[in-house]
Amino acid sequence: MKDSRDYYKILKVSRNASTEEIKEAYRRLAREYHPDLHPGNPSAAERFKEICQAYEVLSDSVQRTEYDQGFESMKTKERKRQKSPQDFYVRAVAKTLDKDYQGAVEDYTQAIELNPLFVEAYLKRATTRYKLGDDRGTLKDCSQALQINPNLAQAYYYQGRARYRLGYTQAAIEAYTQAIRLEPDDAQSYYQRSVASHDLKELPLAIADLKTAAALFSEQGDRNGYQLAKDTLKMLTKTKKFRKPGKHTIGATLAVFSNALFAFKSIVMNPAGGLLPAFASLDKSQAFAVAILFGAIANFSFVTGIYIGWRDLFNEVSIYKLMLVAAAPFFSLSMISVITRGIFRRPGRFIGDIFLAGASLLPLSFLLLFSTLANILPNYTLAILSVFVTCYTILILYSGCTQISNLPEKAAALIVPVMLIVSGWFSYFVLTAIQF
Repeated sequence: MKDSRDYYKILKVSRNASTEEIKEAYRRLAREYHPDLHPGNPSAAERFKEICQAYEVLSDSVQRTEYDQGFESMKTKERKRQKSPQDFYVRAVAKTLDKDYQGAVEDYTQAIELNPLFVEAYLKRATTRYKLGDDRGTLKDCSQALQINPNLAQAYYYQGRARYRLGYTQAAIEAYTQAIRLEPDDAQSYYQRSVASHDLKELPLAIADLKTAAALFSEQGDRNGYQLAKDTLKMLTKTKKFRKPGKHTIGATLAVFSNALFAFKSIVMNPAGGLLPAFASLDKSQAFAVAILFGAIANFSFVTGIYIGWRDLFNEVSIYKLMLVAAAPFFSLSMISVITRGIFRRPGRFIGDIFLAGASLLPLSFLLLFSTLANILPNYTLAILSVFVTCYTILILYSGCTQISNLPEKAAALIVPVMLIVSGWFSYFVLTAIQF
């Protein structure tokens, strides 16, 4: 709309004024500014002309509707023109801190539209899109940022993260290598490259990168990163000792228990951040063996807890049926994880699904085993332990969904309670079925 004047302000009426109110305002103002009452006053004549023009548009319903739509569109564009790219960028950063990632993406987009060479906005939007699980969008933003400035280590880093999550492991390693070339002290790039190298069974390269990452984390005062790298390195070097060829059953069994012990320690010490290093330090066969062992421990704890503490409730149920009930959560959690990855089209492996299921059941199984001592312990002991176990289980499931199943954060927050509810319902269904 070319005419930017506000006809409502000219007639001094509200935007929802009725036709009668508009007509009355016109008559009053026309009498006040009529040229006959102000001979020789050009400003009064101009004012009278504006009043007539405003009345002509607002008194007609069709013209008024078109005017309202055009005026609002023009105001929106005007407000955008008044904001600078930096304004949208700063607002997007604030939204990111509030975890309003979708709103942040929209503001970064506004900043880029106003300044197509705003490389920082591309980088931040790539980071935010990665958090939303939009890996394709992340790759696009990183590519655009690198076209503007090919020496951006952060763009290569998130390019690697997105490629890895999409299943392009070798391409992810290449991106991390570029990031390290530009920033040799980038500890995160070394750590992520070690994870990708381990997936490709390049164990010496993975160990070398982990050592470098641990040293850099230590120099930079990042205690969490240092501990993460050291724990992963410890598990990799331990599993390497048991990876030597050999067909002895005792050696293979010791290897499984050793791997499981290190994975268990990592998860117990840090349920939110220890699951991925534990899983990443194992190859496919080792991860499968540890997952089955975790499931067997959960099954054993369940059956033992029932026979010691709750036998009166299951007098007529055989131990084999109880083992079937105990296997229900492991099976259901694994299947839900597989289905969820399929729905969100996330790359991953079935081994990761069963590893997550086994790890998340450990706290619950130990709680059931510990409940057999409820009669000889203070009443509040079991309640306190239940709180800890619940928190651990939720943290393990959430970190597994985001780090192993590669789900977006918002999706994981929704899926975790669904997994617990569906798994609980399925276990109850199996328990009810075996009693008949």
